[in-house]
Amino acid sequence: MGSLVTQGALKPALLLVLMGCALAASAAPAPRRPVTPRVTVPKGVAAALKSAGVNRPELEAAWRKVPAPQREGLRFLLENMPEQDLKTLSAGFLLGNVSQAYEALAKAPWKASIPKDVFLNDVLPYACLNERRDVFREDLRAKCLPLIEGCKTATEAIRRLNEKLFPLVNVRYSTERKRPDQSPIETMESGKATCSGLSILLVDACRSVGIPARVAGTPLWTNMRGNHTWVEAWDGGWHFLGAAEPDPQGLDRGWFVGDASKAIKDQPEHAIYASSFRKTGLAFPLVWARDLDWVPAVNVTDRYTGKAPAADPAKTRLLVKVVDAKGKRVVAKVTVKGPGDLSLSGTSKPDTADMNDHLGFAVPKSDPPARFTVTAEYQGQTAAKEVSLGPGAETLVTLTVAPRAGSGASRAPAKLSPSQLPKLLHDRFGTDEAAKAAAEKALQSVPYTPALGRLAWGAYRASSAHAALRQEFDQKIVATADRRSPYLWRTVGTKPADGWALVIAMHGGGGAPKAVNDREWEGMFSSYYHDHPEAGGYVYLALRAPNDEWNGFYDDAICPLVERLIQQFVLFADVNPSRVYTLGASHGGYGAFVIGPKIPYRFAAIHASASAPTDGETLGENLRDVPFTYMVGVLDTAYGRADRCQKFAQKVEEWRKEYGGYPGRLELKENTGHFVPDRDKLAEMLKSEPRDAWPKQVVWTQSDTVLQRFYWLEAPKPAEGGHLEAKVEGNRITLKADKQSEVALWLDAKLVDLTKPVTVAVEGGPTQTLKLKPTLGTYCFGLERTADPNLAAPVRVVVPLTR
Repeated sequence: MGSLVTQGALKPALLLVLMGCALAASAAPAPRRPVTPRVTVPKGVAAALKSAGVNRPELEAAWRKVPAPQREGLRFLLENMPEQDLKTLSAGFLLGNVSQAYEALAKAPWKASIPKDVFLNDVLPYACLNERRDVFREDLRAKCLPLIEGCKTATEAIRRLNEKLFPLVNVRYSTERKRPDQSPIETMESGKATCSGLSILLVDACRSVGIPARVAGTPLWTNMRGNHTWVEAWDGGWHFLGAAEPDPQGLDRGWFVGDASKAIKDQPEHAIYASSFRKTGLAFPLVWARDLDWVPAVNVTDRYTGKAPAADPAKTRLLVKVVDAKGKRVVAKVTVKGPGDLSLSGTSKPDTADMNDHLGFAVPKSDPPARFTVTAEYQGQTAAKEVSLGPGAETLVTLTVAPRAGSGASRAPAKLSPSQLPKLLHDRFGTDEAAKAAAEKALQSVPYTPALGRLAWGAYRASSAHAALRQEFDQKIVATADRRSPYLWRTVGTKPADGWALVIAMHGGGGAPKAVNDREWEGMFSSYYHDHPEAGGYVYLALRAPNDEWNGFYDDAICPLVERLIQQFVLFADVNPSRVYTLGASHGGYGAFVIGPKIPYRFAAIHASASAPTDGETLGENLRDVPFTYMVGVLDTAYGRADRCQKFAQKVEEWRKEYGGYPGRLELKENTGHFVPDRDKLAEMLKSEPRDAWPKQVVWTQSDTVLQRFYWLEAPKPAEGGHLEAKVEGNRITLKADKQSEVALWLDAKLVDLTKPVTVAVEGGPTQTLKLKPTLGTYCFGLERTADPNLAAPVRVVVPLTR
């Protein structure tokens, strides 16, 4: 018999079979889930994601969402972006930029002539140099498309944009701009920019309509007249043009062609560079941020050398600049008369021309030097100067067309009695311009004495011209043309006999919502630093940042605002200007790292906490004569803070060995992160000696063209990267200068003996002996310029410099 399966054994087996059939039947009609294709992440993109830190999710989102035809562009950006952009830019920012760049290319009539690598490097990028990262494409494209309507070639469109864009957005050349490296939005908001800001705007305008463009420039012309920046744009090859300087004869022309032709490829300071987004291993030289090395570049010097017509070896170049009494360049008729019947004429450049663009004449060389007479005529005024021109390559002559002396009330009295001085001083600081001019002239004949200086200070403080400043003080705000900050203040302790000290405290936050910065500001006022009445009476002031940006406390425009704030409290709150202190934490500490070195002559001591030096803005050499302390935790590694502070301390030690001075120090806190124990820092700072406004040695490195005064030095034309060193030994002053055509010396009895001549020796230049004439008029001029009786001086002498 065969084996038998009993009924009891059959049931479980049958059940399993039936269950399997049921499951199969139920699964068969179910729809299959779509399989999401896996997006491959190239090695370079993976490295970028790793470097992004906490911003990695934004970049990953951008990589997932970018349309496939645009993925190559996003990959190019991610693989070449500087690290700070990887850590901060959002997915929306990147996707919008990429989409709009590809759209601009698709609609450009010249798209077929643009190689892919040129599009990626010179149309697609969202920035040119180190400017603020703004969303600019859509706005600029809307402005630019109507301007280039009908243009068939990129060259036509480039020329049209350079001619039409700047008047449309009401932007002009001006050294009064906020900073050199302005973004397009910043430039259009302010209406002012120098060559770098103008070039960035034109490059981004070209890119917005699908024209490849990049910034080009040199850190220093071979004639040592400073740096310059311009634009290169693509139409089958690279062509150059000056931004906001359209030439009716087309591209590859400009006032700087002759200077560019003398560039030296193998000398970094005299070479010519073009910006690149693609990493090249070479850094674009940013004269406003010399330590910043993450903007790529290519050396394009060979494209410029030899482009200018050969210079006549028998001639030299005479450059002429004409300015008014305030130093502003004016358009004047200029004539040059020379040996024999030589007679040349031309028109000087206006204040809207580049600061290195001057009227030029080619005149015969001679040895011994020939003499020429240069004359300028402007609005009925005439100025003339005789110059000797030797065999050198060029000479710059500056003529000042001063206003004509008036008559009647504008004439100074032949003799002044003591009873006339109060009225003259009242007029000198008043609002009646005719009376002010008359008093100014009269006071130049009054010998200075300290007693008369005190009388002048009293008249200055009482002047009705301070009405607007007084209104700001009453409203607890401080404002300049482009900045406005509220503040909170209180007094601590008992007022000293020589006036309150002033403490300016700056809050954390920065690039954050307004509510966050308001909270940080209010906390800085109410609870951050402990009160220390035992250290002497002082005004404690918490200054609100003028905006909610990352650099609210440390752009080029902040120092004039701080100086105006100090002026308010000196005039209206009886603050002693020699006992002003500033300090801050985090964002405010970065402010102290910039404000302190830029205007150290305003402070008795400076402190920065939980922050670090800023490339191109923290000018540590300038701290020779003021106590500067900075506290950071060893574990505060964000943005390289601890490392940057330690490297800065090493630099300070080098400067100390070279120049002496630098009474500051690093306070490195072990086992500490971003929150440092600085709440009682004021107690130490307030024990510092009052400010020394007249140090015998000063070192001044300039970061911008905004600030003209530094202790007793004045640079009528400060330059980015300019440098001055001055030392006093008895009545001898030695000067060392870079990128300066002249310097004014403010001299006081605390510095030299005013009853004796002063010898001024310029390194590489002449030595001259100057007879001094201390006058009350000069002291009044100093009060007007500084609002500080201890910075004003009775003597001001202008010393020409040679390079």
